[in-house]
Amino acid sequence: MAKQKCTFPGQNCPSCPYHETVGVTRYCSGFPKKRKARRFRRSDPRYKPPKWCPRRISPPVCRVYGFKDRESELSAWLLNQDMTSGKGIGQKVSPTVLAYHYKLRLELPLAMTAKQFYEAMQFEADTCAADEVRNQVEYGEVIEIDDGLKPYYFYFTSFRVIPLPYFDRSRVQPSEPVPSMEGGGPG
Repeated sequence: MAKQKCTFPGQNCPSCPYHETVGVTRYCSGFPKKRKARRFRRSDPRYKPPKWCPRRISPPVCRVYGFKDRESELSAWLLNQDMTSGKGIGQKVSPTVLAYHYKLRLELPLAMTAKQFYEAMQFEADTCAADEVRNQVEYGEVIEIDDGLKPYYFYFTSFRVIPLPYFDRSRVQPSEPVPSMEGGGPG
């Protein structure tokens, strides 16, 4: 199988809404509770976010979006028949994913970046984190790797992932609330 080339461009500081420039001095005002803006040091990277970036999540979070019901699963399967049939051979075919067919099913910490996760899932490397995700995800579900700066989305096929160019997380259906132990429920 030919190696599929995939890049994972990260967020850069000048495009961040919290990045401020006063003259030649750069500041980050993205800290909670109206804390004073932090000045970038000369040793901090020019474009990439520094290790102290307030938006960064460490370790990255892995969220799995499952189908909201059987009808959604069936319609997604029907939409993606062209991808699995012979029509897409030799072409880069991305699956059709409609966010409103999904709901958040699982969230777990992941000790890998999106690029490391993609490589581990593509080439079936024996990594504990990739195996943990593989065992809990079903065909057609969407996996999100979020480091706080930029989320990356993947479509899960049989033991492989396909990067999704776009997934609108705001259109995902809300998960069912956890029923409380105190009254209000049936019975």
